[in-house]
Amino acid sequence: MLLRLRNSLLVLFPALLLTGCFGGSALEDAVEDYHTRLSRVLEAPLPTPDNRPALNYPASASLRQAIPSVNVNLREFYALQNCELGTLVAERNTAVGKTQQPSQRLAYETQLLASIDECITRLRGTDPTLATRLTTIKSVKSQQRQQVWANLIQSGQEMQYALSMPRALLQANGNRDARAGLSALHYLHERRTLSPFTLNELESQLQQTASARLPAKLFQTQRYLKQTLSPLTEALTPLLAAVACPDGRASEQAKILRNVFYLFFIEKIQPVGSRINDYHYQLAPLYKDWTTMPAFHPDFRAYIENYGVSGFAAYQRAVDEHVQLWQEFLGRCNLSPQAPG
Repeated sequence: MLLRLRNSLLVLFPALLLTGCFGGSALEDAVEDYHTRLSRVLEAPLPTPDNRPALNYPASASLRQAIPSVNVNLREFYALQNCELGTLVAERNTAVGKTQQPSQRLAYETQLLASIDECITRLRGTDPTLATRLTTIKSVKSQQRQQVWANLIQSGQEMQYALSMPRALLQANGNRDARAGLSALHYLHERRTLSPFTLNELESQLQQTASARLPAKLFQTQRYLKQTLSPLTEALTPLLAAVACPDGRASEQAKILRNVFYLFFIEKIQPVGSRINDYHYQLAPLYKDWTTMPAFHPDFRAYIENYGVSGFAAYQRAVDEHVQLWQEFLGRCNLSPQAPG
């Protein structure tokens, strides 16, 4: 029976055979076909899906927070030469050290804190004054490391790609690197702690986030669905109410509408929504921290709140309202929301 329904729709709408071969993503093609078929069956114009506007990410230069220097005098510097800390301080004062990339800076600050601990232990018996001074420096550097990590997340080029530059919309299947990108984002989030890592490992995970661009795909896809489904639901409300189902008996028009809903929304659009939900809930703990941690710039926190939190809620409402409309229509016409078997 399902095969006959499919064949009848292909005869009714022959353009379906060409849909998806050209143009945008599979999701955009499905949404466009959904609009077209509904409009044709209802013999009424429906809102045309909007183009996808770019995500409005703050300028990275404005997000990058300056980290004040912690200076040591010449006597202290020479006293540090018996510790690894002395070498690190010297490296930081070279031309290369002063132009570190965000990933290099985080690796440096992490190694620096470990070296301070080692040096305090070594100097406690021979130079207690300097050991006390290093304890104070460690407290300052620990706070600064959080800002260094925040700079990596909010102003690094790889993360800017991951958060704001999707190459395409999310699909129900075939989302290249999505799982690896999800794992990489959690890895980068965990670098807020002092757990050990290598620079090569860190940069590899950054490259993975830039390749997958998972948050950006989520933000763009959920916004696209919200912006297309909300006006469609509003336009369909009076049109579906006018479809005849006398005494709860489905008319041929009602049956065809049910088939269009099943073949396009349930089979093609809703699976993308399920994928959005899956990835969103795995990223939600990161969004919670990124919108509340004071180390992040207010504009970054607002961006994540807008697209990651509020944007997801708006998308969910749009889907729920659309499904509710169809449930009411199908219930009035005594039709199942699934194609008959």
